[in-house]
Order: sequence, then structure tokens, then C-alpha cells
Amino acid sequence: MDCQRTPSESLRFVYTINRDYIPFALVSMLSVIESQTQPSVFPPSAFHIVHDGDLDDIDQAKMRRLINAKGASVDFHRVGDDFPRQFAEHSSWDVSVLFRLALPQILPADIDRVLYLDGDTLVRRPLDELFQLDLGQSGLAAVPEAHPAVQRLGLSRDSAYLNSGVLAIDLSTWRSNRTSETMLDRVMKDPDRWVYPDQDILAVQFADGWTRLAPEYNVTHRFFAGPSSLPLPTTDPHIIHFTGQGLKPWQTSRPHPYADEFWAVAEVVRDAGFELPDRPQKKRRWYQRGPIAAYRNHRRGLRQQRRQRAEAERQSRRAMLQTRDREMVMQFASEMTVRRGPFAGLCYPEAYSHGSTLAPKLLGTYEAELQPILERLLSKDYPVIVDVGGAEGYYAIGCALRWTDAKVIAYELQREARAAIAEMAAANGVADRVAIQAECMFGDLYGKRGLVICDIEGGEADLLVNDHAAEAFADSDFIIETHEMFRAGICERLYDQFASTHHVTVIDAVLDDQRPQHWSLPELANLSEPRQAQVIGERRGGPMQWLVCESRNDFPQRQTTTARAA
Repeated sequence: MDCQRTPSESLRFVYTINRDYIPFALVSMLSVIESQTQPSVFPPSAFHIVHDGDLDDIDQAKMRRLINAKGASVDFHRVGDDFPRQFAEHSSWDVSVLFRLALPQILPADIDRVLYLDGDTLVRRPLDELFQLDLGQSGLAAVPEAHPAVQRLGLSRDSAYLNSGVLAIDLSTWRSNRTSETMLDRVMKDPDRWVYPDQDILAVQFADGWTRLAPEYNVTHRFFAGPSSLPLPTTDPHIIHFTGQGLKPWQTSRPHPYADEFWAVAEVVRDAGFELPDRPQKKRRWYQRGPIAAYRNHRRGLRQQRRQRAEAERQSRRAMLQTRDREMVMQFASEMTVRRGPFAGLCYPEAYSHGSTLAPKLLGTYEAELQPILERLLSKDYPVIVDVGGAEGYYAIGCALRWTDAKVIAYELQREARAAIAEMAAANGVADRVAIQAECMFGDLYGKRGLVICDIEGGEADLLVNDHAAEAFADSDFIIETHEMFRAGICERLYDQFASTHHVTVIDAVLDDQRPQHWSLPELANLSEPRQAQVIGERRGGPMQWLVCESRNDFPQRQTTTARAA
């Protein structure tokens, strides 16, 4: 849910640009203005443009006219001559990339909280939340990003990298800690070290941690490019960041899901008298003209129609299954409480299950293949339990109820599901022991001592397969759902990886039509087997396996266990 704010001071946004980037930054600024909450009630957004003197008076006047006409204000700040510009002698990057590191020195002293945005961002939803975050002792919030630079920079393997395109900064904290001075000193002491200057320096400076932003505040090409792209964290992201070499809408004709939105705002900037490149078009070759092209377009149109029909059928089937699942819940488990199994008594605040069926969870047969394992693991005294792919919170909150002394960390990429985890934690009285994060990185699991439950639809191949896995994971137990249909061979790969440090057991999932034969429920006794299979079926995409990897470094036994009978 979006935080509510009261009409007080303006939201302050900062851009550091050179003259070439004026039109693109204006697209971003106009998108900020259009997306903010109730502009007639709240003070107008305030923009601060940091530049190196190449924005002359004419440029500034034109930008001010456009921004003022949209109901916002803009101020320009030229960087002083004392800034260490000699950095450019050691890097192919323009020195302006470092200006964001010196914002406390550049901006007026009465400005405390700002949101820095790269000029290639597109804002789509209100950003009030980012001005209400507790930024802690670091005074920084950013979206983390898996990146090999952690190793290159010599950081500890449990450190995280970040993307510097969206930064919430508490300037007063940076001023009191002399953060900017420290970072700029790092730049000049070893200028050849920084491959991605701003991000590298921030990663080193804040290696001990910063406030993590959810990925919907900085949706980069990681969510669109390549076969291993991540699923969108929400259907309606807050900020799109056009990252990637040659992947920006004005550089390529390759499709981007939000290119049309960018060009719609870009036309407003163009109409205001700013030069923007034309939208790139695919080159038309000889076979793209005349009768051959007409035939190809006809075939392409037919394929597109088939894809659209198939997608409509999938959506219709998904809606039908969700409706059927809710009906079965109301018929067989209307009290919305898990009836049996290791998580018996877990309360659902609403009839919502993310990415899986709800009725089996409430009836107590969901992934019942793992229940004997979980009952046995209850004897182990885990200090921390990590649920990667937390969905609505079935495992995270269930574990918090059973391991009453453990801290639970739930990682869930989807914004709506994270909200559901928070609701379930509150409904079950464990909110004080459950931390909710978005994307899980390798460093988040490095050196952990506890239980890790992982179900991320094939993403286990990217998260867990690692040359340093033996030292990283040796002290934790793992329950990993593998997805051969997405990553062929992943079960065998993970088995071989964990075998040297863990006792590994492979558990096969029972197919839906066979589940009534394995788990007979008295409340379904009057139903036929096909109908029972429909109620407790889990509708998986194919045969599934779990790897249960128990560390050879044994855990202490709990003083008392409260295992419930399945």
C-alpha cells in the first residue's frame, strides 16, 4: 500500500545532467509531475538540476518555462571549481557521474531529504513512500542488484551491490557523517579502481548496509532482457529505468514494454521546443517490401492472433481456477485456518494464495511430501529461518509459529505478495520476528546459520549455483524446490554441489490425481477420488522434486518441541 502524506513541504527530486541529456531528463521530470498524488492538494514537486556549467542561461530558461507550466519548480546548481574533476583523466565516464556523491555539498544546507533520479528513468506511480522511509544511520536507500563487482571490489561475499539510478538520500545524515568527503577521497586515492564509478564507490562506502528499496522502484533491463530475466515485481511498477547498453528507447527499435509510455511523454517535450531523436524504426530490407512483405505480415498477424487467443485462454483458465479455489475454500475450510500438518493453527487473514492453490494449504495437505521432514527439523534449534520465494507467507509465518525463538526473513519479489506476508504476520502475532525483503541475493545467504527454504520457479539456478557455494552454505540446512521444466538438469547440478557439505535427500512430488490415495481426509470422504484430487490438487506444471540438504555441521537440539501430529 502507498503511504499517505500530509500537505507540507514539496517532494525534492535531483538530477545530475549535462547538456546532451536535457530532453531525456525532462521526460523523466514530466513523468514525475504527472504521477504524483493529488497535485491540487499537495505542494508542487521541486526539481534541482546539478550541472557542470554547460547548461547556459537559455537552456535553463527553457527548462524552467516547461517545468513551471506543469505546476512544479526547478532550481539549477552549478558545481564549484573545487570539485575533483581530474578523475576524468582516469575514466571514460563523464565527471558528472560523481556529482550525486557530493549532493550535500552542492545543494543548499536547508535541503535534508532528496530523491536522486537518473535522467533515463520514467516515473509511473506516486513516490511519497520514498520520502517517508527511515534511512537509518547510512542515510541511503537504493535497490540492490546482483553484480560480480562485489568480488572485483574486494568486498566481503555477504555484501550487496546496488543500482545508483534511484537513490533516496538523507543529506543531513551525510553532512554530519562527512559521507561525501569520504567518498570523494576514495575516488582520488585510487581513481583506476572504479569501473562503474558512482555505484562502485557507494557499494564500498556502504558495505555495512543501507536501506533496501523494493525493485518496483528501479525496474531495469534485468526484468526484460535475456532468458534469465526476472518477473516484474508488480504489474504496475513505480519507476522504469532504461538501463543497458543500446537498450534505451531512443537508441533501439527493439521492443520494450514501456517504450510507448516514454515516447508519449517525449512528444510533450518535443512540442515544447526541445530536440529529441526520432523513434528508431526497424530497417526495411528487400523482403520486407511488396508481395513478400505482405505475405510475411499476414503470417505474422495470424501468429499474433493465435498468441493473443492463447493468452486470453490462459487468463480465463487462471480466473476460473482462482474462482474454483475460493469456492472450495468456502466449502471445505471456511474458517481460514490450517487444519493439520506442521503449520496447523496458521491463520489466513483473507482467501489469498500467491502462485499456488489455497485449499490444500488450509486442509493441511499442501506439499505434504515435506511434512515428515519439517516435523523432524522441528527438533533443531535454528537461530534464523530464510524463506526465499515467500509467496503470501505460508512457510515464513508457519515457521515463525513453530520456531518461536528464531528470526524469520521472507524474500518475495512480488509487491502484492509482500503485503500479504505482512498481513499474515500481524494476524498471527509474529510481526516482530518476521522481516520482509524483496529480492534475495547470494550474499544474503552467505555464511548464514539456519534453515533456508527456496521456491523461486527456476531462479534457484541463478541464486544457489555458485563456485563459492561450499563455503557460503555449509552451515545451513536447505529445502529447495527444483524446477526442471524451467532449468533442465538443475536438480542434479544442485545435488552435486551440496553433496560435499550436506546430507542430501531427493523427494519426488506426488501428482495431483494420486494425492487422494496418499492423504485421505475425513472432510472429503464423501467425494469421489477425481473430486478429491480437484480439491487438494496443487496444479503444478509438471513432475517436481525437492532437495533436502542437511548440513554436516549439526545444529543444537531444541529444549522442547511442539510438533503437532499430521
